[in-house]
Parts: sequence; C-alpha cells; structure tokens
Amino acid sequence: MNESKQVSSRKERNLENLETVPLDELQERPGSHSLNLQGYDTVSLSNVPLPAFGQKSEAVREVNFDFLEAEQEGAVPEERFSGEAPSVYRRFSGWLIRWIFRVPTPLRYFTHLTLFLVILGVLSAAVIFLVDLSVHVLEVFRIWISSDNFGGYFVGFIFYFLTALILCLLSTFACQALGKEAEGSGIPQMKSILSGFYDRSKNALKLRVLGAKSLGLICAIGGGLPVGWEGPNVHIACIISHQLSRLPFFRFIRRDKSLRLQMIGAACAVGLASSFGAPVGGVLYSLETTASFYIVRTFWKATAATVSGALIYKLLYDTPLVEAFQKTSFDVGVVDPTELVLFALLGILMGCAGSLFVFCVHQVYRIRMKKLPLTNRYILVGIVASVAAILQYPVELFRLDPRMAINELFSPETLRVLNPLQVFLLLVVKFPLVVVSVGLPIPAGVFVPSFLLGSCFGRLYGELLKLIFGDIIVPGGYAVVAAASFTTGVTRALSCAVIIFEVTGQLRHLVPTLVAVLFAFVTGNIFNRSLYDTLIIMKNIPYMPYMRKDRTPDMKVSQVMIRECISVQEYSNAGMLQEILQAYPEFSCFPVVNKDGYLLGAVKRRTLLTLVATQSQQSSMISKVDVDYGDNEEFPASSGNMAYDEEEEEEEDSVHSIENSSTVSSNRNHSQWKTKNTNGGHNYLPESSLSHMEVPKDVSPLLVTEDTQLGRVHFLFVMLMPKCAYVVNGGKLTGVVTRLDIVECGQSSSTS
Repeated sequence: MNESKQVSSRKERNLENLETVPLDELQERPGSHSLNLQGYDTVSLSNVPLPAFGQKSEAVREVNFDFLEAEQEGAVPEERFSGEAPSVYRRFSGWLIRWIFRVPTPLRYFTHLTLFLVILGVLSAAVIFLVDLSVHVLEVFRIWISSDNFGGYFVGFIFYFLTALILCLLSTFACQALGKEAEGSGIPQMKSILSGFYDRSKNALKLRVLGAKSLGLICAIGGGLPVGWEGPNVHIACIISHQLSRLPFFRFIRRDKSLRLQMIGAACAVGLASSFGAPVGGVLYSLETTASFYIVRTFWKATAATVSGALIYKLLYDTPLVEAFQKTSFDVGVVDPTELVLFALLGILMGCAGSLFVFCVHQVYRIRMKKLPLTNRYILVGIVASVAAILQYPVELFRLDPRMAINELFSPETLRVLNPLQVFLLLVVKFPLVVVSVGLPIPAGVFVPSFLLGSCFGRLYGELLKLIFGDIIVPGGYAVVAAASFTTGVTRALSCAVIIFEVTGQLRHLVPTLVAVLFAFVTGNIFNRSLYDTLIIMKNIPYMPYMRKDRTPDMKVSQVMIRECISVQEYSNAGMLQEILQAYPEFSCFPVVNKDGYLLGAVKRRTLLTLVATQSQQSSMISKVDVDYGDNEEFPASSGNMAYDEEEEEEEDSVHSIENSSTVSSNRNHSQWKTKNTNGGHNYLPESSLSHMEVPKDVSPLLVTEDTQLGRVHFLFVMLMPKCAYVVNGGKLTGVVTRLDIVECGQSSSTS
C-alpha cells in the first residue's frame, strides 16, 4: 500500500516538472526525435518506411503501438499514463493499424482482390444500365415525335427519318473523334489481348474509348440501327477493369501480367452477364469466345464479378424504366422424344443460316475496304440509316426495342401483336440490315440481333409444324431453341444454350436446345469460322491461336527464325549501351551474351536506361557535360529525374524490336560516344575512357533449339504469351523467333 502511494507521488512530481515546449522549438533541439515523458518512450512513425503491398516490414513490425503500456524501470505495468481506460476511438484506431500492418499477406490479397471484383461487377452493370436507359429514352422520344400528334403520317416520318440520320452520323463521329478502337463489337480486340497481344491492342482499353463506345452505342441503337449491345458491353466492362487496375489501391493487379489478364477475362464475363442477367452463361461465354486457354483460378474471379453484376441487373431491370426479357411460361413437362428429330433439323438449318450470315458480313466488309466512292464512313452510315428508317417506319414494332418482339415470339400462346406475315417481313427486313450494320464504323454487337433473327425463323418453323402435326407443337418453344442455335451458328459458342435458359427462366427445352445448338455448331464449322474470328482476319487484328498460312506444325525453327539479332555484351560501358538504346528505341529487352557468344539471359530496356544514367553520374568526365540524345531525349540529366512513371505494365507493352525491324547485324562498331558540352561544342570520347560494368540479367527468356518443331513453339507462345523466343545451339545465341514469325496479322490462317 505504501509502495503504491510512493509511486503515485513520484508520478505527480514528474508531471509538475514537465516543460511545455512549442513544436517549432522542439524540432530545432538536437536529439528531439524521442522524448521521455514519465519514463515512456514516444515513437515517431514519420521516418518508418511503410511496406509495399504484399510485403512485410520489419521496421513497422518492431514498433510497439501500445507504447503507453510499455514497461519502464520504476513504472507499474498495469497502469497507463492517463490513469484511465483508452477511448473507443483509440481502441479502434489501434486495431486498424495492427490489421493493416500485421494481418497475413494472403488475407490482404484476397480482400483487395474480392473488393476489386465486386466494384468491377457493380460499376460495369451500372454503366451498362445507364447506356440502356439512354437508348430507351431516345427510342421513346423518337416514337413520340414521329406520332400523328405532330401533323400526320408524313410529318411523323420526316421527324423519324431526320432523327435517325442525325443520331447515326453522331455515332460514327464519336468513334472517329474519340477513338476508332470503339468501332465494332470489341470482342475481337479482347480475344487478341487475352491471347498475348496486349501491346498491340492496348489502345482499345483507354478511357476515351469508353466514352466513344458508350456515346456511339447510344446513338446507333437510339437511331434505329439493328445492332446489339452485348459486344460493346463486354468492351465497356474490360475498359472499366483496366482503368480500375490503374488506381494506386489496386496497383498489384496492374503489375502482375497474369492477374491483369485474368481480370480482363472476368470483365468479359461481367459485360455479358450485365446485359442479360445471366452470370453462369456470361462466365461460360467469355471462356469460349475470348480465351485462347483458360486458367482455372479465373473461374471464381469471373463468377464473383458476374454475380455482383447480375444482382445490380436484377435490381435495376425489375424497374419499369427499360424493357427487359420476360420469363417464359411453357407447360411443365417433358418434350416428346420424337420431336428431337425436328429440333435437330432446326439446328442444322440454323447452323447453315449462321454461316450464311458470317459470309455476308465478310463480303460487305470486303466491299467497304475497296474504298469505293460511296464507302466514306459518313456517306455509308447515312445511307444505311436512311434505308433502315424507311423500312422500319411502317410497322411500329419494327421501330421498338427488339426485346419486345423477342418476348412476343417466345410466347407459348398465339401471336397477338404480330401475325406470321409480319414475322416473315421482320426476318426479311432485319437480316440484311443487321448484316450491313455490323460492318459499319459504329459500336455494334450481334447477340441480340441474332436472338431476334433466330426467334423469327423458329417461330415460322413452329407455326408450319403446327399446321402439319396439330396442337402438339408449341411454336414458341421452337422460337426459343432457334434463337439459341442461330446465335451459336454465328458466334460458335455452345454457352448460348445456358444463356437462353437464364433469360427464359425455364429448363423445359433443355435437351432440345442442347441438341439443336450442337448441330448448329458442327454445321457452321463446316463452312467457315465464327463471326469474331472472321472480324479478326478482316480487321488485321493479331491472334495467337491460329498459325500463318505458310507455316505448318512440322516445320523446324531453323526455317523461320531470324539468324542475326541485336545483343548486349556481358561487360559493357555506358557509351556502348547508349548507342544501342538510341539505335533501337523500339526494343523492350535485349539478350545478354558473353564474349564467346553464349546466352546468359536478357535485360530490360529500363534497366539499361538506369544503368547508363548511373554510370554517367559516377564518371567525373561525363559530369561536366550534358549528353546529347538527339531529338528523342530518353535519358534524364540527373538521378533526381530518374522517376520512371512507366509501370511494369507499360514496359511489357513495348513491341519487341525484331517484329518491326529488318534483320540487322549484331556486330556494330561502338567506337565513340557523342556528347555535348556546356558551350555547345561536341566531344567524342573513346570507349577506353569509360569503365566497363556488368550488365544485369533481369529477364529469363524463352529458349528453343533450331530443331524444335514449330508446332511446339506455337503451343509455348499460346500458353506463355512471350513476345519472342531465343534460339540457341550448344548454349550459343544463334537467332530469334518472334510472334509474327508464327502468326501474321490478318492473314487467313490454318488451325494447328
């Protein structure tokens, strides 16, 4: 008892002797970084380096955040400085600091990744809904302004025609002004990126392309062109994913190439799931149409993102703001097995129709590429918009959202709004318009138009069978099956069956749909490729899974490799490295060899830039002059400016040199280094005056031999996505083989 009183009196005397010092004066005192307040050492965190994401920091872990409870000589461990229990705020802040710095890295990684996927799904679904809502507002406005309330039928047609023309021209203008990468579906570009050509298609993921895609899609569909929105929605979701990964909080995604591609694959699934409210179908569709191979870990990521997008879809599309697909109400029961033959025949017909659709799109695009007088983007879009307005104005349902017609055709009851003749006219009018519109320089998808065309054909097929076999036939069921099988014939995606199940909400036609889809898939592949692969060829988009036409899997690497390639010596000086960097500015990395020509590894361009700048500072001779780098000034004057803003992502994006350059000799004469002094004159410093330094090897290249079969190399390129592979013979560098030695942009290629 007496001991505790003595401790209390001693603490009171210490408090009375405390001196109040201004902060400015305190900072000027020597050794003021640590104060002794009643025996408790306060710790300043200002000089403690914070760990990067995914790394542990010993400095931070050694900091005792409960320093008020620290045991000091003469202090009672159980007592606190204030003598009171800590507040709720202090307890929470202390817990938060401990969680940030002490939680296991895998848990932090999983938390950040899950947060990214949820934000991706929610944000993508919200943007897609806003685009759909804007389209709906434009359609309602055009129907209202073209009604009989403004002067009769002819005046209404004039208003409808002019609004269609203005909106469609605005759509193509937005693509030309903001980014031509917004034209078309967007899925071919995503296929190219996911096959390893991120560096050649990365411009399609810029933020300005998002604006062009959204505005162009709103104007195109609002202007009456029969194009879909699922492809553009996939593109929009991928842009959102890419831009989210650029935020500092998600920097770890951008720096991991594999994870970055997984997020783009998940975004492809989100785009489709947010268009139809079909999370399972969206995941499977992205797997089939965009991935050259599939990483299993991507599946849960895509599922988490699509579920988030589908939930937002359900919340928003349950409102009467926009038109949505209605659930079907077919009688629960098993389809007669004898009808499977009729469904199989329908699948074959839809496969033929789908391949015909792809063929027509290809021919229209070829005509457009001939640069004929009427193929200017504004003239062509104006003509198609005018024809579409003239053909669609007489029938009101032709002008409305295609989902209204699809809901009518999917109905198990007798047609009420349309009659069979109007369904036939709808098929005849929409088929050529869709074929032409898909090839226009505007954002254009093909999924919903394919649903519409397939359901028209299936409804007519069902009505004909009903006349033959009686009431046992349900024409609406054939419309559902035909919609899925025709879309499969166009896209060659079996997941269209799963999407149609989620859209209709029924599994009554499960077996007939699967049978028809399989027959449509096989039949379509007999005649041509899918629409997306055809667009890749037409638009000269590189795609790794298909080899060049003049390449066969049995060929040897020695038959296609480049014999001479640029290399860096293991020990080089700054002058040699600078001359190489200036001579080949498009190179992203260089092979490193020793004096005998043996390959030791590879080095990144950025590493060489840092090495040259560091060496130039250390040299007393170079410190007095400013290096002249010509018009392309790549090297900063001092290390203080060596803040490379390019992320690892940008470094990987650089196209490998040998893909775009001719064969050059690696035995260049690096005898001089050109510098500029402060007086404007030039000095030429011999290499002997500069010290040699060891070039680091920070890249592990892909190695093959001259006798390796090209089919094996192609498989490695598809799976590992490198830009090149170095050819060695007995360890010596003998050449290089690049992606474009195997795959040529836009060339009609043969499947290996």
